[in-house]
Amino acid sequence: MRGLKGKVAAVTGAGSGIGQAAAKRLAEEGCKVAVIDWKTSAAEATVADIEKAGGEAVAVTADVGQEDQVEAAFRAVVDAFGRVDILVSNAGVFSAERDGKVDTLPKSVWDEIVSSNLTGMYLACKHGVAAIKATTGTGAVVITGSPTAILGVTPASIAYSSSKGGVHGLARVMAVDYAREGIRVNVVIPGFTLSPLVRELVADPAVYEWNVKNIPMRRGAEPDEIAGAVAFLASDDASYMTGSFITVDGGLTAV
Repeated sequence: MRGLKGKVAAVTGAGSGIGQAAAKRLAEEGCKVAVIDWKTSAAEATVADIEKAGGEAVAVTADVGQEDQVEAAFRAVVDAFGRVDILVSNAGVFSAERDGKVDTLPKSVWDEIVSSNLTGMYLACKHGVAAIKATTGTGAVVITGSPTAILGVTPASIAYSSSKGGVHGLARVMAVDYAREGIRVNVVIPGFTLSPLVRELVADPAVYEWNVKNIPMRRGAEPDEIAGAVAFLASDDASYMTGSFITVDGGLTAV
């Protein structure tokens, strides 16, 4: 893809799943990648994979819900690579076991999920965009959204769905705020994606079939399939796109 080689990309939640796949894909496209994750070992494992494939990356540990850690993380990225061109704000949590209906959801669970998924997204964007403005001046932000922000496709997930609805609103306003400054902001909306954790949860074929029965393509996505859309939005091939939402969901939101 055009315009990625030599750029510096910071990816949050890059220790596994979609974030890891996005970090690897951007490295394949020639980016230097800052792998940001709250688990140091996971970030280091992603970096090892990138370096083994001939890429350049650095591991940075940060909990996106803690502003001091996020601010320090982007300082570390600038210290390592001198600049930030691309932010992939992806980190988030989902808990089918603890999330629930609004009348029974404990506030502690609400606070935890919203802190990571919405406040964490705001903090990553706050300090990521500040780093872009301070170093390169222009760049691209790619945010991970969710079909649950659009449709009630995941019942009894009040905290997660609400947090992702907030993320979509955040992205729209950011896109307008920074359009004239040369910073594009777009959203990838992944459908049912077979991250390592999800793959474990649907190991039973009957459970897997239940999860994909309403997806027209009748399967889950591989993280690499989402990563391609992330790389596209970060690239110059998407130079006239901002405030856009790309669904990569096997047709789920077309139903």
